[in-house]
Amino acid sequence: MEHLPVLLAETIAGLRLRQDLTIVDCTFGGGGHAAAIARQVHQVIALDQDGNVPAYAQTVLAAQPNIKLFRANFARLAEIISEPVDGFVFDLGVSSFQLDLPERGFSWRQECALDMRMDTRGALTAADIVNQYSEEDLADLIYNYGEERHARRIARQICTQRRRDKIQTSAQLKTIILRSVSGKHAARTASLSRVFQALRIAVNDELNILSPALNAAINLLKPGGRIAVISFHSLEDRLVKNTLRSAAQNNVLTLVNKKPLTASAAERQNNPRARSAKLRLGEKI
Repeated sequence: MEHLPVLLAETIAGLRLRQDLTIVDCTFGGGGHAAAIARQVHQVIALDQDGNVPAYAQTVLAAQPNIKLFRANFARLAEIISEPVDGFVFDLGVSSFQLDLPERGFSWRQECALDMRMDTRGALTAADIVNQYSEEDLADLIYNYGEERHARRIARQICTQRRRDKIQTSAQLKTIILRSVSGKHAARTASLSRVFQALRIAVNDELNILSPALNAAINLLKPGGRIAVISFHSLEDRLVKNTLRSAAQNNVLTLVNKKPLTASAAERQNNPRARSAKLRLGEKI
C-alpha cells in the first residue's frame, strides 16, 4: 500500500524549499515527505531507526539519488549532521508501515506478539513491561503516557492475569483492558488505543528523547532555516510547543505559526491518520 504522508503540502510550503537547500528528514518512514522534498532541493539527509525499510520506501530511495538514508534514531542527530543545514522535518509517532505489520506488535487490532520496538535492536519490549513492571509503575506509565483514567484498574488486572499466565500477545492484553473498562464501544476502543500508545512510548523512550533532538536540530539550522514538526497526540505536541516556544523566548527561533496547522477536511477523510496531526514551524534567527 502506498504511504500517505501527513500534512505534506503544508510542510513543503512551511519549509520554503529551493533547489540549493539541504533538508534533514529525521523520521524517514515510508519516504513520503523525503521524496516530495527531494524533488525540490539539492539533498535530503534522512534518518530512521527501523532497519526494515518497506518496499515502497526502497523505491523512493532508488528514484531519488539525492536522498541519503542513515539507520539511526534522531537522538543521534548531532552525531550524524556535522554542519549547519537549511531545514528539518520530524513526523513523529509510529508509521503506518509499522502498524500494519502484525509481527511488530504495535496494534491491538491484530493478533501479534507484544513487541513495539521501532528499532528491533533494542532490548526492551512491551511484553517485558507488562510482565515485569510493578503494578504501581504500570499504572503510572499508562496514566502518564496514555492519559488513561482507568490506569490503576488496568494495571491491577494485568498483574492479576500475569500471575496465572505470562502475557505475550496483543490479544491477551486487549482482553485484559476490555475486562477492566466499561462503557460504550467507542470509549472502550479509546482505552485500548491509549494503553497501547503508552506502552509504545515507554518501549521507545519517545518523550524523553524528543526535546533534546529538537534542540539539536535548532542548533544545527542555518540562519533563516526552518524546522517542521508533526505530532499526533497531546503529549508530543505539548513538548514540541514548549521546546519551540523556549527557543523563541531565547531569541534563537521565530515561531512561524503561533497555533498548529491541522489537516484539511479532505485530507482527514482520505487519510484517517491525519485527523489528530498538528504541524508546528519555527525559523532560525
